[in-house]
Amino acid sequence: MAVDMLFSDIGALRVNTARSRAFGGRVSDASGHRRHRRPTPSAGRDAAAAGAPRGHRGRFFALLWPLAALMVCAGFGLEQLVIEPAYGSSGGSSTVAAQPGVVTLTPAPAPPDPTPASPGTVQVAKAGVALAPAAHATRPVASASTAVAVGGLTAAGTGGSGAPADAAALPAVVGATAGDPFAAATLYVDPAGDAAQAVRTLRQTDPAGAQTLSRLAGRSHADWFGDPDPATVRTRVADRVRVVRAAGALPVLVAYAIPQRDCGGGQSAGGVAGESAYRAWIAAFAAGIGSGPAAVILEPDALAQIDCLAPAAATARYAMLGYAVDQLAAVGAEVYLDAGNASWHSAADTAARLRQAGVARARGFALNVSNFDETADETAYGDAVVAALGGTAHYVVDTSRNGRGPAADNAWCNPPGRGLGVAPTDRTGNPRADAYLWIKVPGESDGACNGGPAAGGWWLDYAMGLASRAA
Repeated sequence: MAVDMLFSDIGALRVNTARSRAFGGRVSDASGHRRHRRPTPSAGRDAAAAGAPRGHRGRFFALLWPLAALMVCAGFGLEQLVIEPAYGSSGGSSTVAAQPGVVTLTPAPAPPDPTPASPGTVQVAKAGVALAPAAHATRPVASASTAVAVGGLTAAGTGGSGAPADAAALPAVVGATAGDPFAAATLYVDPAGDAAQAVRTLRQTDPAGAQTLSRLAGRSHADWFGDPDPATVRTRVADRVRVVRAAGALPVLVAYAIPQRDCGGGQSAGGVAGESAYRAWIAAFAAGIGSGPAAVILEPDALAQIDCLAPAAATARYAMLGYAVDQLAAVGAEVYLDAGNASWHSAADTAARLRQAGVARARGFALNVSNFDETADETAYGDAVVAALGGTAHYVVDTSRNGRGPAADNAWCNPPGRGLGVAPTDRTGNPRADAYLWIKVPGESDGACNGGPAAGGWWLDYAMGLASRAA
């Protein structure tokens, strides 16, 4: 009311059009587009002012009113940007006050069936979703000539050229704290992933199917890297980290290039040529991260499958993993050594392997990567491993496809009837479990088995099955 009266008085003094524009505030309409609004003079006050004689005092106040108006407007702060939730939920929005460097997010209610996040949005890894705009809406895309099948996943990234961007100069993730990288952190939702693209296509022909697949497309997943060339992996990691950090989110990366990779499974066989090559590769991976918060899942299956190596190769693998832990920790990344799953090795055996690989210098370990064991079984196993390690380690659990538990025969390669597990979150209710994550990319094949494409290939039918049977 006071502002309206003030603007009316300004009109009464016949402030010219150019001056009145100085008081115009910009606001966001419901669609997010900005429109300009200027104060409207009061006709009654304008007529009264027209007939009033002006002396020196009148001219003085005529000059004083605009100055006072500017001061009051500045105090009220006429500009506010409102970010509507991408999921279209009612009753919550994220409001960013027009104050440099200050961002306040008010969580909106989590929808029962989310749709893919709008391009460049990020998702809070909590119950309740708050969305913020990203500076970039693109993601690294593996070309046909450079895509590498890795553990049922495809290494993400653009080939790029030249030196990678300086990741150290990028903004740090919102809400990250020392130690636990997922505490109040934000996870990136890829708006250009295979699932998101499939949803956009299905909306034209199968709206119900699009809605089902949205349960998958609207969630965050880790990014995998396995190209054996150090220069390429550095560029791709830097590209991805730049996009994720620019969105105010935490990079969650998977390093997957250990020599004799997947020696026990074969579907994702590969890796670099030897120990010296791996040291160069992981150093390049770390350089791509730059300096800043990141979580790295280190070499899925490398410890659980170490029995398939000759003794000398096993010793070298332990040394390589320890070197990787040190290289990644040196740039500020929190490292989780992959430790298999509850149905593979005993907790004591797994703890011994982790200890030899340098887990004491890492944040902890990862469980159930690309597997289907139930979360309760994995957390019980994780707690047992932590106890065997002396009680200081932490762990994360891959819940991407464990919503229906494992298959009856414990098959790991595209078993039918599986479903999405609990969405990524740091609300585990367990101080030893840092987060439940989607480390495996749901919908990407485990390998050429049960009708699936080669490891890492996108498989829409399997993705739809996972989404339709989501926990």
